[in-house]
Amino acid sequence: MFYWEKRSVEHDPESSESGDRLLSDTSSNHSLGGDRPRRWTSVLWPGRYLHGALILLYTVVYLILLSTIPKPSCSTSETTRPHLPLPAREGLQWEERKFPTDIVDNPFTGNPRDELDEAWHKLLENDNIRVPKDYLDERNLRSVYTKDGTEGIASLSVFHSLHCLKKVKKMLFKEYYHAGKSGDAMAREEKHVDHCVEYIRESLMCQPDLSMVTFRWINNTAQHEDKSAFYPTNFDVDMHRCANWEHLDSWAGKRMFNLFEVDLLERPEPSMWDGSNNLKNGT
Repeated sequence: MFYWEKRSVEHDPESSESGDRLLSDTSSNHSLGGDRPRRWTSVLWPGRYLHGALILLYTVVYLILLSTIPKPSCSTSETTRPHLPLPAREGLQWEERKFPTDIVDNPFTGNPRDELDEAWHKLLENDNIRVPKDYLDERNLRSVYTKDGTEGIASLSVFHSLHCLKKVKKMLFKEYYHAGKSGDAMAREEKHVDHCVEYIRESLMCQPDLSMVTFRWINNTAQHEDKSAFYPTNFDVDMHRCANWEHLDSWAGKRMFNLFEVDLLERPEPSMWDGSNNLKNGT
């Protein structure tokens, strides 16, 4: 076949008649029949099959990739606020900075006073937030939900750690913050603070800050009786990779939920509770 195709393409005009006669004889002997255009068509058909198969393959791959693209959630309507992406999805704004660690003229440090209480209250103002229910479902988490069932109430772990730190701060001044409480009430507060210390420990070890705290020779240290002797004392002067707190707090503020507005939540019926103050179905 290949030799015939080459001869048929390269023949000259003077041999066209004999070439046609030879082609006719060859075609007759092999009972193939047909003229030259049909022969070329038969040669092109396998290429057409190949191109068709490739087009089909590309189409199937495109449809598969298209099906993997996440589709927008349909759990909210046009009348509700759009779901804001969670930090785990949108990423945080990071920055390099040092820790000032000032205890003078710092609203978070020192003795109880209005300025200190206001600073801690404002720090935790966006503690509780609305979270799309489908996001909680993805993480296999349950919570309390709004009445329309589209959002659950949650708190970012960092806010819970700060809440616990505030509890510890108040326990340092329990005569001021817990004055007049009964023995049972104080036992509950102490148990709560013990939980908070453990939670802070786990949180710090979960996401450790690996910046370096170096040492200097310092005298008159608090932990040594001899105030004239010099001892190695740590100083944190290294740079820390930190999330921009204002950015995160602003994000949380857009979803803040006041837990005192319990009427906005779907409250279980009394019949759904068991004798241990737990829901019967475990939710």
